[in-house]
This record gives sequence, structure tokens and C-alpha cells, in this order.
Amino acid sequence: MYDSNQSAVEKTVCQFISENPAVKSNHVEIGMTLKDLNIDSLEKLSIGMDLEDEYSIEFTDEEIEEFATVSDVVTAVEAALAAKAKPQVESAPPQQSQHQTSGSNPSI
Repeated sequence: MYDSNQSAVEKTVCQFISENPAVKSNHVEIGMTLKDLNIDSLEKLSIGMDLEDEYSIEFTDEEIEEFATVSDVVTAVEAALAAKAKPQVESAPPQQSQHQTSGSNPSI
């Protein structure tokens, strides 16, 4: 059912898709279109939510609607996992020293 060269993400995505009740095939390949697999927009959302739960990631409804192939789903999951793995560093303004270097001393 699955190619031994598939990544873990590819295997999981193919498994989730093949287990969807709308899919009439138990053989899902990376190059298949979701339309050919009988996946409509509601089924895409269902699969997307299942993958979000599986990997603790998040997709917008718009991102899920853009899925056209099994490969699109795999790419989106891998991208979400990569983004999740990166440390979330926000660009904060540099903190200024509490010490004043100008000639004035406000405590006098």
C-alpha cells in the first residue's frame, strides 16, 4: 500500500486520506489528486483537522481549501512542522540601559 521510500509524513497523510469514508480506494499515492479520490471541501477540512491533531499544527481553512493533490497536503504538513520547529523569536526593540550617560543626573 505504501512505498518504502516514503517519509513518515507521506505515509501518515496517505493513511489518513485512505481511511476517509469518501475515498473509494485503499491505495493512495503522492501524485493523486484529491478530486480523483472523491475528496470534497468538507472532506478536506476533516482530513486537515485530523492532521492538525496528529501533528499539533494548525492550518487556516483557506490553506486546506488550496489542497489539490496528496503532495500538496504532505508539503503543507512538512512546512507547518518546520515552522513549528523554528524558535519563535520576535524582533523586540533593544533595551536601553538604565544608566544615563548624558551630564544630567535626575536624582540630585
